Amino acid sequence: MLSSRNIHFAILGIILGATSGYIFAFYQIEQKIPAQAPPPQTAQSAQQGHPDVSNDQVLAMFKEQIAKNPTNVELLSRYGDFLSDIGQFQQAVDAYKKVLELDPKNLNAQTFMGTALWNIGKKDEAIAIYQKSLQADPNHMATLYYLALVDMDHNDVKAAAEKVARLEKQDPTQPILKELKQRLEEERKKAK
Repeated sequence: MLSSRNIHFAILGIILGATSGYIFAFYQIEQKIPAQAPPPQTAQSAQQGHPDVSNDQVLAMFKEQIAKNPTNVELLSRYGDFLSDIGQFQQAVDAYKKVLELDPKNLNAQTFMGTALWNIGKKDEAIAIYQKSLQADPNHMATLYYLALVDMDHNDVKAAAEKVARLEKQDPTQPILKELKQRLEEERKKAK
C-alpha cells in the first residue's frame, strides 16, 4: 500500500541515489581533467539543470535516512561510497563495516572498504580484504581491478597483467580496461 511515508521514503531514496551517482560520476571525471579546466561539476550541473547540493547537505540527508533505516544495506553502502568519494575514508570504513555486519557476503562493500583502508594508509589490511574477496569470488570485477592497481603499485607487472587478462576475459567491453591497459603498459616500460 502506498502510504505517504512510503512515498516520501521512495522520493528521498531517488534523490539520494541520483545525488550520490551524480557526485560520484563527476568526482571521477574531475580527477582526469587538467587543473586549468573549469570545475566540471559546476559547469555540468548548470548545463543539465541539476541543483547544487553541498556535501554537508548530502551527508545530512544520508544521516537522516540512516537514523530511520539503520539496517538498510543499500543505503549504508551508498553512504560509504559517498564518504569515500569526498575523502572521508575512515568514516567510509565504518559504514562498510556496518554493511558487512548486516550482509557478510557483500563483496562490493568488502572491496570498497579495502580501498578506503588503502587510502588511509592501512595497505596490508586492504590487501588482506581484497584477497578475502577474491577467495569468495575469483572473478569479482571490482576486486580484480583494485588488486591490479595494487600489483602495479608494487611493480608486479606479471600479477597485474594476469588480473587485467581475467577482467578482459569476463567483459572485453569493460570501460576500465583501457585505463588499466595503459597503466600496465607504462609499468612495463618502467620495468625495462
